[in-house]
Amino acid sequence: MATDRIRTTISIDPQVHEIFKTMADAAGMSTSRMMGEWLADTAEAAQVIADKMVRARKAPMAVMREMQAYAQGINDEVDKSIEEIRQRSRVGVRSAPSVASDGSSKRKAPSSNTGLKSPKPPSKTAKKGK
Repeated sequence: MATDRIRTTISIDPQVHEIFKTMADAAGMSTSRMMGEWLADTAEAAQVIADKMVRARKAPMAVMREMQAYAQGINDEVDKSIEEIRQRSRVGVRSAPSVASDGSSKRKAPSSNTGLKSPKPPSKTAKKGK
C-alpha cells in the first residue's frame, strides 16, 4: 500500500511513551499512529516556533522583543479576564444557572439540551403585512 507518510525513529523518555500509549489505548489505535496524529495536529504551532528559531539565529534581540510583546499581550488579556470575573462576582452575576433550594434549576434548559427544536423566527413576509 503506497503512502506519503514518512517512517522515522525517535528517542523519547519512558514517561512520554507511557502518556502516548495511554492515549493510543483510549483511542483504539497504535502508539505510533497516536504520536503521528498528535504531531500533525500540532504542526502549525511547531512551524511558528521553527520560524522564530530561524529568525532568532539572525536577529536574536528582535525575536526576543517580539516574544516579550506576545507574553505581555497574553498577560494583559489574562488580567482583563480576571478583572471581568471579579466585576461579575461583585454584582452577583453568575455564568452558571442558579439552583433553587430543592435542587431544581430556576431557568429552563435551552432547547438544545432538551432535544426540542428551536422556534422558527417569524418570516419577513409576515412582518411586512403588519
